[in-house]
Amino acid sequence: MTINPDWILLVVAILAAFVLAAIAVMAPRHSSPRSTTAMWCRVLAALLLVGVALRPGSTDTTRSNEAAGAEVVVIVDRTTSMGATDYSGRPRMSGVTADLISLAAAMPSARVTVIASDNQARIALPPSTDPAALRTLAETLGWRETVNATGTDIGLAEPLARQMLVKARASRPSAKRYLVYMGDGEQTASSAPHSFSDVSGLIDGGLVLGYGTTSGGTMPIRPGATEKVTRNGSPAVSRANPQSLQTMAEQMGGRFVQRNGASTVTWWENPLQQPADPQSGHVRHWAWWFAAAALVCEMADVWLSVRAWRRMRKEVA
Repeated sequence: MTINPDWILLVVAILAAFVLAAIAVMAPRHSSPRSTTAMWCRVLAALLLVGVALRPGSTDTTRSNEAAGAEVVVIVDRTTSMGATDYSGRPRMSGVTADLISLAAAMPSARVTVIASDNQARIALPPSTDPAALRTLAETLGWRETVNATGTDIGLAEPLARQMLVKARASRPSAKRYLVYMGDGEQTASSAPHSFSDVSGLIDGGLVLGYGTTSGGTMPIRPGATEKVTRNGSPAVSRANPQSLQTMAEQMGGRFVQRNGASTVTWWENPLQQPADPQSGHVRHWAWWFAAAALVCEMADVWLSVRAWRRMRKEVA
């Protein structure tokens, strides 16, 4: 139950209740039953006005909680190229780690799903509202070792992301839905990248974050290793492709941001910090019940007072 007191009315009603109760208690013993009843009706009406002043109510939180936190689906490219050390001298994946931690801090009420994409797309973090779980994943995700790598399709995770967005729409239709892609845009598969056009109608916002440079960088074979990925006996160089990521952003109807170690990401606002949607939850007000009961008491008081006045006139006559 929620209480939102109207303090002026509350103080007046409490004082009136005390005064009327004192008058009723100190009433002469020879007072007529009708006058005594009328007085207690007034006391009860004053007490009911105290209830009105408190303005009690309850909120149907089914819909408001449904829309409280956004649905955010994140696709993380964790192919070998994300280990390239051209992100301010660090692996590209370090930028992903920092941005995922930033997302957890900026949208703490969001329900986040993380899809890892390398040789295959899989759920790395099932839908979760725990920012700590997202931070832990960010710090441990890493990238795929080169010995297990195959050709990369940067759109490999689109069908799984679309599936998760459809489920989110079915389970919480009032919640905002966002899609984030984090990768370098390097397409090494022989086919064209899978399109993201089909998700445009499922999301309220899309964001494609690019890591790495077009000049490229060499890649450790695994996180923490000094040995480099080689090609024909020489260190292999991975080159980011921001144009592919720009195309992806256009397909989903979102925006593309090239990342670097000095800038920050502007995430969507936390829905809990935005003005409440008047349609998102139904508030039940109870004060009018108290007001109706007080009205009944006052009507009874008037009726008893009129009867007493008529009786007095007859006796005088």
